[in-house]
Amino acid sequence: MAHDRVAMFIDFENLAYGVENNGNVRHDEPDLDVDIQRIVRFVRDEGRLVLARAYADWRNASVRQHQPELYVQGIETVHVLGRRHGSEIKNSVDVALAVDAVRSLYERQFDTFVLISGDRDFLPLLRVVREHGHRIIGVSVRESASKDLPNLCDRFVYYRDLWRTYGPDEARERIGPSSITIRDLAVFKEQLRQLLAEEVGAGGILGATLKPMIRNRIDPGFDETQFGFLKFSKMLEAMPDVVGFEYTSDAHGGDIRVFATGGQARDLETSTGEGAPPTGDDAAPDLDAIDGVPPSSPLHAPVIPIRVWEPTPEAFSSRARARLARTGLHLDQSRRVDILAAIFAELPITDDEYRTQAEILERVEARAASNGVELEQGVPRRYLWALYQSWIFDINPPDRGLDHFERGLLVKPAYRDLDRLRLRLEQSLVYKVYELLPETAEDARARVSELLEVDDERATTLLERVEDYRRSQQLRGR
Repeated sequence: MAHDRVAMFIDFENLAYGVENNGNVRHDEPDLDVDIQRIVRFVRDEGRLVLARAYADWRNASVRQHQPELYVQGIETVHVLGRRHGSEIKNSVDVALAVDAVRSLYERQFDTFVLISGDRDFLPLLRVVREHGHRIIGVSVRESASKDLPNLCDRFVYYRDLWRTYGPDEARERIGPSSITIRDLAVFKEQLRQLLAEEVGAGGILGATLKPMIRNRIDPGFDETQFGFLKFSKMLEAMPDVVGFEYTSDAHGGDIRVFATGGQARDLETSTGEGAPPTGDDAAPDLDAIDGVPPSSPLHAPVIPIRVWEPTPEAFSSRARARLARTGLHLDQSRRVDILAAIFAELPITDDEYRTQAEILERVEARAASNGVELEQGVPRRYLWALYQSWIFDINPPDRGLDHFERGLLVKPAYRDLDRLRLRLEQSLVYKVYELLPETAEDARARVSELLEVDDERATTLLERVEDYRRSQQLRGR
């Protein structure tokens, strides 16, 4: 990528207004600001910047003040006149940027396309760029970013992470690690540990393959900069309790091969937060002792007091949420119920009315579109797959030899009711975190109730169903 030719297009009003209206600032981090130099440093790490344009109505004072720095950094400013509609001004930045970007596909040679905007109106543009075989990098302020954008990008970076990671070394050292960053890293490490255990064999996996897998299975918006690292390999170096790796000398020269170390799950908590951090085999690594983490890294931290991990509400929530994140299902009860209701309306519940998963998904998406309901990309598929794995369907006998996506499905009579369907899905979620629950029934019920946002009666029912299922599996010798 060092020799890639890079084209960068900035929806400057989206960036500036996103930064200006970002009220989600943590107490341990400074306010964001538009810093063109940091953006250019980040992009130049991806290759040679051959085309750079920033689009805005430059009459507006909030963006006009940045023109001198854009000029110094060699970025062309493109003026797009806003159009007045009543008391509001509507600009045409999206159209002008998209037209120039598509024109550049044919008039210029470049390898990597960088879009700095969180506007979902650019989704069709990104699809066209991807069809031409270019690598796509997206940058956006988290609060103003469409949830769909990361799915079309090879790399997606949130502006705060870029701003922090590519800042001056002295500023990064002054900022230091935040308790939220440390806990987020603990969650990610648990997710990565499970991914390696379930998906990667003893032969390991290439780093170039692992990173897309992380985006596909854990977080579409994953990027190492969110944890303060400039390079993916440096992040792996700082996680010796989760992964080991070696540089390859074969046809994949220049890449790394990553192996699971087989360590146990660990939790990180700060000594200033609620509860004390873990110790012993469950202790977090001493970040001062990790090779590859420079003193100026945001993850460079003093030794943390530690204790044996216990399923306190905070520790249980951290591990359980990390474990369930890979399912793609919502822990927010209202959202979970809404999506299940949308799927249930299109499930085959009449005898002999078999439908494949593809047919069900097509009907769900058509119904959502006709009702003006927006479903995040891939969410119905993940819910339907979770239901399929929960054995709620009968399979059309002639289709048993086919791939599971091609099998005709029919909902079993026991689940032809929305609440029963929801109960079965929630039971599968509790089953996945059962071994993390405390031993006392009252505490276990409280953890389930808080995690899934259900009442105590529902939590008790879910625990009883999981325990009955586990006993039946033991009797079968499984």
